[in-house]
Amino acid sequence: MKKLLFIFLGLASFNTYAADPTYDATKGALQNNSALCAYGYNPNCASPRQSRQQPTEIVNINVPSKYGAWAINPKTGISGGALNMNSRAAAEKEAIKTCEQGGRNAPCKVEAWVRNGCIAVAQGKSGSKWKSFFGTEASPGLAEPSALRKCRASGLPQCEITTPEGCSLPRY
Repeated sequence: MKKLLFIFLGLASFNTYAADPTYDATKGALQNNSALCAYGYNPNCASPRQSRQQPTEIVNINVPSKYGAWAINPKTGISGGALNMNSRAAAEKEAIKTCEQGGRNAPCKVEAWVRNGCIAVAQGKSGSKWKSFFGTEASPGLAEPSALRKCRASGLPQCEITTPEGCSLPRY
């Protein structure tokens, strides 16, 4: 009789788990136990604790811009530039100063500037004169191809990078 009672109780306990309509055999025990909903273990529960969204905090970080400029003397073709300056005016002033080389190459004129980006210069030969093309791009690695593309689009046969890419990017 004891054996029969033991077998009956054993079968009854199996029926208890099989009769639970919320039990999903493809999920683990923590995800099936509704008693653990309050602790956040069961993503299938719709408890008030889980349904509340945490507020998203937006943080604005002030990162100062950086500027670069490129200047050239149109008569001599000598050029100069400046990178990582705090303002456009400072970048242009430094580019002209670098180009003019203490007055030996005056007058120079700013031809291109960039804010938080990169700059490169390509030149193409037209007869005995060189014509300059600049590429200004926001991401590193794109300014030189941009300058060459502009030079080749003008129809000049001999295009080459004369000022490699330099970047003025903010530092975080």
